[in-house]
Amino acid sequence: MNMLRKKSGQAMTEYVIIICIVAVAVLLVVGVFGTNVRNLFKSANTSLTEGQAKPATMKDEGGTKEVRISDFGD
Repeated sequence: MNMLRKKSGQAMTEYVIIICIVAVAVLLVVGVFGTNVRNLFKSANTSLTEGQAKPATMKDEGGTKEVRISDFGD
């Protein structure tokens, strides 16, 4: 009768189930977006190594401003 009242293993089982659900979700997200992210980094790496990087633009109060490395000089 005393064995039925102990619930110490129940909490661990719940944590294991939650970890399994999170792991499956992570695998699904990586499966869906993995190729896109890999291609994004590959194209960025290729453009940087070949010197074909384009200057980035950012919105500044409704306008656009070109950002260059020299803007961040000492």
